[in-house]
Amino acid sequence: MTHDYSLLLFDEMHERFGRRAGWPPSASLVSPFFRIIFETLGPEEAGAFFEKARQAHRREHEVADAGTYQFGFAQYLSVAIDDSWHGSLPQLAAWEAMKAAHEITRADTPDFEQYIDTAVNVCAEISATGHRLALAAPVS
Repeated sequence: MTHDYSLLLFDEMHERFGRRAGWPPSASLVSPFFRIIFETLGPEEAGAFFEKARQAHRREHEVADAGTYQFGFAQYLSVAIDDSWHGSLPQLAAWEAMKAAHEITRADTPDFEQYIDTAVNVCAEISATGHRLALAAPVS
C-alpha cells in the first residue's frame, strides 16, 4: 500500500484554484516536486518541512519589504530547518525539490504560500486519517 499523495494534492488544488483549466501554469509543474518531498520524507516529516518552507518564504518577503540585504529562499530555508537534518539522500532530494518548486512559482501569479498551504493540508489529512490507496495486485 502507498499513500495517494498525488490524488489528494489534485483535490486540494481543485478546491483552491477551481477547475483544472483555470489553474495557474505553475500548478502542474510544482506538483511533481511536492510529491518527491512527500514520498522521500513521509507525511509527518514532509508536513514539517513544508512549514519550514513557509517560514523561509515569509522571511524572504519580510526582508524584501524592508529593503535590506536579501540572502534568498534557500538560505532562509537552511536557517529554518534545524540540526536534525543530516543531509541524508531523502533530505537532499526534498531540499532540491523545494528549491525547484519555489523557483518555478516566482514567474507565476499565485504566491508560493498558496502551494505550501495545499501541501500542508494534504500531509495533515494523510497523517490524521491514515488515508491510503491499495495498489492493485498484479494479474497472473
